[in-house]
Amino acid sequence: MLIWSSGYLVGKIGMREVAPFTLLWWRFLLAIAVLAIVAIAMRAPWPRGMAWIHLLITGVLLQTVQMAGMYLGMKLGASAGLSALVGSASPLVIAALAVPMFGERLRKSQWTGLVVGLLGVVFAVSSELGAGVSIGGLISVSTGLAGFVAGTLYQKRFGTKMDLRTGITVQLLGALVTITPFAVTFGGLAIPVRFGTLWPIIWLALVCSIGGFALLFVLLRHRGGGSATSYLFLVPPATSLLAIPILGQPAHLGALIGTGLAAAGVALVAGPQRLDVSGRQADSSRLMGGPSPGALWRR
Repeated sequence: MLIWSSGYLVGKIGMREVAPFTLLWWRFLLAIAVLAIVAIAMRAPWPRGMAWIHLLITGVLLQTVQMAGMYLGMKLGASAGLSALVGSASPLVIAALAVPMFGERLRKSQWTGLVVGLLGVVFAVSSELGAGVSIGGLISVSTGLAGFVAGTLYQKRFGTKMDLRTGITVQLLGALVTITPFAVTFGGLAIPVRFGTLWPIIWLALVCSIGGFALLFVLLRHRGGGSATSYLFLVPPATSLLAIPILGQPAHLGALIGTGLAAAGVALVAGPQRLDVSGRQADSSRLMGGPSPGALWRR
């Protein structure tokens, strides 16, 4: 949650120096370079056959469509609060689609948690929802939401067994190729070589593109789509609170209320253990733990 929140804050700082799509292009390029070196050094297995296609599609949806949609939406007039609100509808959409696609089932308390979590986001970004928004901005932000939902479900279906080192590298390669024409058209690829430009790119590449998505994929291996993504309800409230000291934004009561509601919603969705088909309490280590972090990384 903290990593995903930092992406919004550092991204906003980075866009003070370079154009949004240029920032994404360098973010993807650096992440590919670092992760490819790690994969080669550790002799990680590379995907074969159709696995390449599945990974490239996931990368385009999760990275290019989601982020380009959100960035373009804000450029066309959608406030950061509205963008966060639209994006935070993803756990509800994913949970609803996962029922027919994967046979996942959520209890009534978990559906209640999804609604409470979304309500928390509304409170957290309430101070930013009063501004007008263009139709183009709303369409772009909604496209970003669609990209995240489709990419998450596609990853859940085809990418849960990928090696995180090589799998994310291939996904980012797909993102880099597809973001290039946008970067060239809207801002170019050249950037000023100074600290204020370089450190946001480094943070977004290493911490967000590699670390953030690796953690999301680990969650998807052990939880349903709606349950795994429910943690994202905490991102807008956390971003609003962290923006006070980092970006100098004023504090408002909605952020505090929203944080509490979002936390309650996540607790309802992710907290209680499920029952197995015999009605017994399922083993928490099987549901939540499983292999060690090292084994997960290798897989």
